[in-house]
Amino acid sequence: MEAIIIPYRGTASDKSRLRSDLKETSVGKLLNYMTQNLINEVSKIESDVHLYILTKKNNLSFSGNFTVLLDNGDELNESLTNAFKEIKENIITIVMADLPLIKSEEIQKILHKYKTEKKILLGPTLDNGTSILTFNKNNSFPLVFGKNSALRFRDVFEKEAISYEILENKDVYRDIDKFKDLIEIMENNSIPENIKQIIKECVDFE
Repeated sequence: MEAIIIPYRGTASDKSRLRSDLKETSVGKLLNYMTQNLINEVSKIESDVHLYILTKKNNLSFSGNFTVLLDNGDELNESLTNAFKEIKENIITIVMADLPLIKSEEIQKILHKYKTEKKILLGPTLDNGTSILTFNKNNSFPLVFGKNSALRFRDVFEKEAISYEILENKDVYRDIDKFKDLIEIMENNSIPENIKQIIKECVDFE
């Protein structure tokens, strides 16, 4: 069995650039809907995967089959490293919650590609962040999630001589960090209708 981890930290520092343009309630609602959509997509995957939600929240309102991992780190990289010690699976895929265009088929392809090629796979955002990372936790390397993390992960893998592939940049890896991301993603026909409506409310209201 493989593990999929969705970080849903819920701290005031998350999405700071988006929070500077939107009301707190709008950001919270948007993140909630995007995370639930991702949980729904993971549930459609045919492979035998164990879904974990990494969170600081005591209770979650999401529906679906998942296990809660306590987020006890000060920042995401520390939190994930600590979480790896709590799960039995070695093959891990980290999927960021703010990916409204991601589909189960894309995640399935990544899982299959990893099984076949046995090299780290990284899905980049348009601004060189990291949306998806698949790897074996026994192959130790430092996590560098944050600004320009796709480029920094590349540097880490090359320095450590670790086999990896940065996947072709696609719309499905597009995340929402800034207000302009909301505007741009509204034009994509693949966005789920409920998330599209929430984004429209945010854009129109703000």
